[in-house]
Amino acid sequence: MITIGNKGRVVIALILTFGVLAYLVQGDRQASRQAGMETPAEWPVQQASHPAGKASQPDTGQATKVTAPSQDQAVAGPKAEDILQGASAKAGNGAAFFIEYRLERDRQRSQQIALLKQILDNPNSGGEGKQEAQKRLVDLTQQMDLEMQLEKLIVAKGYQDAAVFIQPNAVNVIIRADKFGDEDANKIGDLVSRSTGRPREQISMINKK
Repeated sequence: MITIGNKGRVVIALILTFGVLAYLVQGDRQASRQAGMETPAEWPVQQASHPAGKASQPDTGQATKVTAPSQDQAVAGPKAEDILQGASAKAGNGAAFFIEYRLERDRQRSQQIALLKQILDNPNSGGEGKQEAQKRLVDLTQQMDLEMQLEKLIVAKGYQDAAVFIQPNAVNVIIRADKFGDEDANKIGDLVSRSTGRPREQISMINKK
């Protein structure tokens, strides 16, 4: 039988203690490495989406909030000055300008219609938002038809060409004529006002030769 003295017992106890500590430290390092490999891809999203101290929950509406079209942008539609600048950059004057103006107007209108349809198709859109988008689509269809009719009527009065852009609170009329005075402005203004139901102060006219 082997007898172990007090010093031997102390040595054995120290060896066992160091062995347990080494095992625990190694286990912590492995757990830390595993956690470091799994969490970085999700952590920034969770950090941005949830306040500190609250448990993370899936945010199913986050993607919709980022990609959903702006209601105000879709309803307001393109701006007259943007269409004018776009057409002027491609064609300065003459018949080419009026062609480019109509193309630019139709292109931006198509984008507006696409945004409105996205609002209608979006299940997260409210009832009032969908009603407003539907009404705006109907108004746009009527405005586009009226624009073409006015352009034909203006040309029928002896002017070389015309482009009309109807907005919610304004009507822009661009006319191609060698001469365009106050009498012409009054004649065209009355025609546009009667056809659109808009007051004269909402109608602006530009003569572009």
